[in-house]
Amino acid sequence: MTNNNPNFSCTLSPRYTDLDNWRHVNNSRIYQLHQEARMRAHLQQFGADAWFSDDVRLRPRRSNTQFRQETFYGEDLRAEVRIAHVDRSGFQVISELYQGERHVGTQHTLMGATQQGSWTGLPPAVQERLSALASNEQTQLPDTTYLDHLHHAHNFPVRQQLTPRFSDIDADSQRSEAALGRYMEQARFGGIRQLDFEGLRVMVAAVDISFTDYHMSWTQVELASGISQIGNSSFRFTGCALHKGEVQAAASSVMVVIDPATGRPSPIPLGLREQLEGWLI
Repeated sequence: MTNNNPNFSCTLSPRYTDLDNWRHVNNSRIYQLHQEARMRAHLQQFGADAWFSDDVRLRPRRSNTQFRQETFYGEDLRAEVRIAHVDRSGFQVISELYQGERHVGTQHTLMGATQQGSWTGLPPAVQERLSALASNEQTQLPDTTYLDHLHHAHNFPVRQQLTPRFSDIDADSQRSEAALGRYMEQARFGGIRQLDFEGLRVMVAAVDISFTDYHMSWTQVELASGISQIGNSSFRFTGCALHKGEVQAAASSVMVVIDPATGRPSPIPLGLREQLEGWLI
């Protein structure tokens, strides 16, 4: 492929350490595979050293990940990446993951630029290069009404303290995108593990993450979450990571209750529904 090809593809290999206890690739690791595909596409356009920067840095402002099917160990993935839209404020990237003939996941990411910890406009050279590749397709992310709950995040019913780790730092000495994605997973799981599913399973169908900043410190992070919506067979977890009392990232996760005998969605049992209602925010 040449740098003028607007569509990028590569092969990615799930690792054994990417698996969870359901023996498929963990959701946060699927997120990281999308991130890896994005980075490789970026390197194709901007050179082998474009994975780090001591000046303006490109980071997601928001990502929406759809988990279409389970992804398994032992078979490579094909990743396809394209630029959908570009303007001064940022650009939209769409990545697709395929395992064999199965379309297993989609991620729609709104990228922005940061400089000295604040959001800024895209560097002109980056905007010009990506504009030449953009499909300018009509794309629209879901609304972010879940962010309306964050003004009372300190009162969310499920709370956890998390100690930052050295592995949470990225190559630019910031809190990494991957770490913030894991924080959102932990905010969700901290509630999930307390629920009685009465023999049913629960799966993540989609996760929408909004990133506020990437500042890194060793101060404990507080994870807070609750239930923002309950349907017939699904519910929505809204959670956030609070760094020194300020929201660093927030997420809305669509959870689907599954009957393990059929692998199909199941109505939420009354007992589980009552537990979820007790956590409404």
